[in-house]
Amino acid sequence: MFPLITFPYVTRILSNDSYGRISFIDAFTGYFLIFSSLGIPYYGVREIAKVKNDPPRYTKLVIELAGLQLSLAIIFSAMFLIMQFFIPAIHRNVDLVKISCLIIIGSAFSIDWFFQGTENFTYITSRSLFTKTLNVISILIFVKASDDHYVYYLISGLTILINSSWNFYYFVRKFATKFDERLSIKPHIKPLLILFSINVSVSVYTVLDTIILGLFTNPATVSLYSVPLKLVKMFLMVVSGIGVVMIPRIASLFVNDDKDAITNLIKKSFNIIFLLTIPFSVFCMVFPKEILFVLSGQKYLMSAGALRVLALVPLIIGFCSVLGTQFLMPIGQENKILHATIIGLVISLLLNFLLIPHLKHIGASIACLAAETAVCIYIYFSARKRTVIQLDYRLLLHIGVSLTISVLAGVALRGHLHEIVVLSTSCASYVIIFILLQYTIFKNEFVDSLLHFKKLTASKV
Repeated sequence: MFPLITFPYVTRILSNDSYGRISFIDAFTGYFLIFSSLGIPYYGVREIAKVKNDPPRYTKLVIELAGLQLSLAIIFSAMFLIMQFFIPAIHRNVDLVKISCLIIIGSAFSIDWFFQGTENFTYITSRSLFTKTLNVISILIFVKASDDHYVYYLISGLTILINSSWNFYYFVRKFATKFDERLSIKPHIKPLLILFSINVSVSVYTVLDTIILGLFTNPATVSLYSVPLKLVKMFLMVVSGIGVVMIPRIASLFVNDDKDAITNLIKKSFNIIFLLTIPFSVFCMVFPKEILFVLSGQKYLMSAGALRVLALVPLIIGFCSVLGTQFLMPIGQENKILHATIIGLVISLLLNFLLIPHLKHIGASIACLAAETAVCIYIYFSARKRTVIQLDYRLLLHIGVSLTISVLAGVALRGHLHEIVVLSTSCASYVIIFILLQYTIFKNEFVDSLLHFKKLTASKV
C-alpha cells in the first residue's frame, strides 16, 4: 500500500523526462537483479522450508546461496558500469547506474527467502513497515523538484541497502549457528539454472519491454507505459505476496503426500486472487482516466489506453501464480514453468519488435498481455494433469453481480461529478453491495471467514 502514497506524489513532482530516465535505468537494474539472483529467491524458500528445523543445515544453505548471489552481483554491477562506454543512453544516466549497482549488490544480503521459508512473516511485516515508512518520509522531504530523479532513485537504493543489512544482521544474531560440513554450491547449480532460465524468460516481458521502448522512442513515451505498468505492478505485489506465503506450506504438504490439503489450499488461493484482481481489472478497464488522474495527475491521461490493455494482467498472472508458483514449483515441476516462459518469451519478443515502432506504449502493453496469457494457458494445462482444479463459481457470480451494479452507478455519475468522487463512489458501492449480498443471498463460507478474521486453514471451503 505504501506506493499508493509515493507514486502519485512522484509522478506529479518529477517531469516526464525524469520519470522516464528512472524507468529506463530501473529496467536494466531489474534485468541484472534477475541474473545475479539466479533463481535463489524461489529456490531458497523451497529449500529452507525442508530444513527449517535443522539450524546447522539452514545456516550452511544461507551462506552458500548468499555468497553465490554476492559474487554474481559484483560481476554484473561491473558489467553495467562498463556498458556506459558502448550505449549512449546509459552513459547519459551514469549517476543512476551507480545507484543501480548499489541496489544490485545490496540485494545479495536481503535473504528474504530465509524468513519466508521459515514462515517468519511477523518479522518480515514489522521490518517492511519500518523501512517503507522511512522511504516514504524521505521521498516526501527530499524530492521537491522536477529533476530530482537522482535523489528519488538514491532514496530507493539506500532503502534496499538498509533492508538487506537489517535482514542479514538479524539472521546472524538470531538464527545462524555452527556447522561442520564444507560449503559447496555444486548441489544447487542444476535447480538454480532451471529457475534462472525461467526468470530470464519472464524478464523479457516484464523488463525488456521497457528497454525496447526506450531504445525505439524517448523517455517521455517510456513514462506513458511505465506509469500504468507501475500501477499494475503495485497491485501484483499483493498477488505475489500470497504466493510466497503458500510455497513453504505446499512444499511441506507435498512431502507428506497430503493431496486433499493441497487441493483445498489451491482453491482458497484462487478465491483470494479473484476477490482482489477481478474488481481491480474491471475498474481499470472502465475508469482508466479517473484512476490515472487520481494517482498521477493530468499529464498521464494519455496512458489510459495502455492501462485498459494492462488491466487484465493482474488477473492472468494471479491465476497463473496459483498453479505455477504455488503448486508446480513446490512439487519440483519447474521445467513446466520453464517451457511456459519460453513460449511467453518468443511471443513477447516478436510482438514488442513488431508493435512498438508503430504503436509505441500501446504496442508494449499488447505484447505484455499476449505473453502473460500464453504463459497462463500452458501452466493451466500442465497443472491440471497433476491436481484437481476447483473454482468457486458461486463466489465468481457474487463478485460479478456486485461489480455490475457499482460500475453502472459509476458510469452514470461520470461527467457530472469530479473524477475522485466518481472513483471513490464506485469503489465504496462495490464493497457495500458485496457485503450486503454476502449476508443476504450468497453467504459464502470463505468470505465469511475473511470478514470475521478466521484462519483460512481452519475449515474447508
